[in-house]
Amino acid sequence: MIIEQANIDDLPVILAMRQEASDWLATKGIHQWAVAWPNPEAQSDRILSSIRAGETWMVRTDDGQTAATVALDSFSDPQLWTPDEQADPSMYLHRLIVRRKYAGLGDDVIDWACKRAGDLGNHWVRIDVWTDNVGLHRYYEERGFKWVRTLDLADYPSGALFQRPATNWREADQPQAIAELAQVLPTRRGRFEPFERALWPILGQAVV
Repeated sequence: MIIEQANIDDLPVILAMRQEASDWLATKGIHQWAVAWPNPEAQSDRILSSIRAGETWMVRTDDGQTAATVALDSFSDPQLWTPDEQADPSMYLHRLIVRRKYAGLGDDVIDWACKRAGDLGNHWVRIDVWTDNVGLHRYYEERGFKWVRTLDLADYPSGALFQRPATNWREADQPQAIAELAQVLPTRRGRFEPFERALWPILGQAVV
């Protein structure tokens, strides 16, 4: 497996992966991601901005198939994290999606994120998790994350906060399962953005 920065062409793939994950969660009676938050255009805007900033990553197989995606950035949301927490160097993990056929790969993606954050001088990797998805809370706890608190926010659905030290929690000499490709420059805002926006209503129909 390799991990590389996403590019604009990956936007429809990410949206399709999100829908695939939402459909699977629905079969479990979980309504996470059932609707775009806060709306489809704002969701696409947020992901596109993350791609342009070089903060969204794609995990691919050796033959180029997309297996997972994740975002990792340093923005500390003040409605979630206290001033003292914001002052402690940290990175924030978002939109971790693993395609069902690659179930189990999430462990390696999380290890990669924690190692990358540590290599960049951070103390923590933090995540805000869908408030009522207790199964997902357990998933992160089983992977070294500790519960910080749960916030009841009327306008934000992910109020369960967790953090894990920004180091590799496995054996220090264990080879990484995911190889990181050399980074590329963030995608610049281009003259075709109005065209991209016009496509957003159909981007979610992409096949992954």
